[in-house]
Amino acid sequence: MPRRLGQHFLRPASVERLLRLVDPRPDDAFLEIGPGTGALTLPLAARSASVVAVELDARLADALRQRAPANVSVVTGDALAVDLSALTPERGRVVGNLPYYVSSPLLRRIVDLHATVRDAHVMLQDEVARRVAAAPGSKEYGVLSVLFGLWADLDVPLRFPPGAFAPPPKVSSALLRVRFLGGPRAPAAPPEALERLVLTAFARRRRTLENNLQDSYANLKESLRLLNIEGTRRAETLSVAEFARLSRALVPK
Repeated sequence: MPRRLGQHFLRPASVERLLRLVDPRPDDAFLEIGPGTGALTLPLAARSASVVAVELDARLADALRQRAPANVSVVTGDALAVDLSALTPERGRVVGNLPYYVSSPLLRRIVDLHATVRDAHVMLQDEVARRVAAAPGSKEYGVLSVLFGLWADLDVPLRFPPGAFAPPPKVSSALLRVRFLGGPRAPAAPPEALERLVLTAFARRRRTLENNLQDSYANLKESLRLLNIEGTRRAETLSVAEFARLSRALVPK
């Protein structure tokens, strides 16, 4: 098994657990990130309309291309660089066994598909999955929790021990389920402005909201007052809706 790109491939029994949860239907179209040897790709293709599989390792991509049925399209490329939205049909679905060393930037790209895809089921390091799905007020709640929480309902319905993979990783894994909403949970500033706010608010978790943001937003105190948000709170206590409202208030007029 190639390990140079951090690949850990699901064993057949684990694939079946995952498939039961994803529940592919004959008219579903999937975008798969990191198909590897095709352990999930091939049974998924047998139960759905189509699969577009993006694989970074050219050798694995070529091998999968030779085995795949006609409804599978294998794209050799980096999921961090290719245009994922162009590969995903309207109301498509995303699946993936994400390489742990690039899981955060890949997740950031997946949340940007909120207007195109219906849902996403992605395998992650257990700690990362819990952080993304965390609720406000918890120590795990952070930037990705807010960015995903604006657009989706999140949960972690499956967990896998290292032995569920070959070769086994050194950590436990979990499945993050993302069910995108029809629109944002609350009206927010444009994505770039919201992300800048959230990143700045969480830059130093032990500092208060006002201390983290005061050097970046001239109208911070007035905006907090109008929204009835105490500046002495920490970022982890703000709900997704509060972040959304604050992002709109802080956009320069």
